Amino acid sequence: MTSSPRSKEPSARGFALEKAVVSFRGTAALDGATLEVEPGERLAVVGASGAGKTTLFRVLTRGVALSGGRVTVGGRDLYSLSKGELKGVRRRIGSIYQAYNLVPQLPAGVNAALGEVGGMGALATLRTFLAGPDAALASRVAGALDRVGLGDKARARTADLSGGQQQRVAVARLLVQSPDLVLADEPFAAVDPVTTERVFEALLELNHEGATLMVNLHDVGLARRFPRVVALREGQVAFDGPPERLSEEALNEIYAGDDPHQEVVLPEPQGDGGPKEPIQLAEGRDGVSSH
Repeated sequence: MTSSPRSKEPSARGFALEKAVVSFRGTAALDGATLEVEPGERLAVVGASGAGKTTLFRVLTRGVALSGGRVTVGGRDLYSLSKGELKGVRRRIGSIYQAYNLVPQLPAGVNAALGEVGGMGALATLRTFLAGPDAALASRVAGALDRVGLGDKARARTADLSGGQQQRVAVARLLVQSPDLVLADEPFAAVDPVTTERVFEALLELNHEGATLMVNLHDVGLARRFPRVVALREGQVAFDGPPERLSEEALNEIYAGDDPHQEVVLPEPQGDGGPKEPIQLAEGRDGVSSH
């Protein structure tokens, strides 16, 4: 088996922020945030709207300018890398967002195949867009779609799929990419509980296969299914530890001002992977909002 260009690149599994500062028009989105994540960890990030959760994800791909501090990915200073080196790091990072970032006119199978684009040359990428994936890639795509329950949708036009199905196509694209680091920004906010469970289990599979997994969540109950929870408040890390230490008092402080009329109700702690019943998404702090 020949190795892909990605296999020769340094790992991006571990990362660290050291007093990271990101400002927009004079307002700090991150204000001295410090966080270290070891390769293969699985953690949830929670916090009120505007706490800096999405900005935290964006600094890990150098998607925003850094006003101060330092960010390292795979032991390398991310903001000191050349364009070529940065491209290599980004190939090792898989992201999933509420917007899915799919090409609606293309079949689901082609969209999932685009997870391999980072390791392709320009000609191979164009061929995949126009003619679909080759036999080897098509086999991986079929396996990925099957893992998310869409084995019969490879040829379906993505625009014709439901929102939940499109979300699963985006996860299948991650499975094809097989990244070192998975950044999932509110991946469950716009899907039903059954789809939430499917997507969650697929992300767990990536983690069990070695990828570091970090998920932004408004759903505190779902966050408690992770072995590590990080809470942001006003651009700073306000909590970092196991979910059993995340008390009601701590949560009320973390979410102070986000919804003064809504109390946090803590679910019972769960073991690794949590219960198999579909997740019941609550209202209030679990809703969709800008962050």
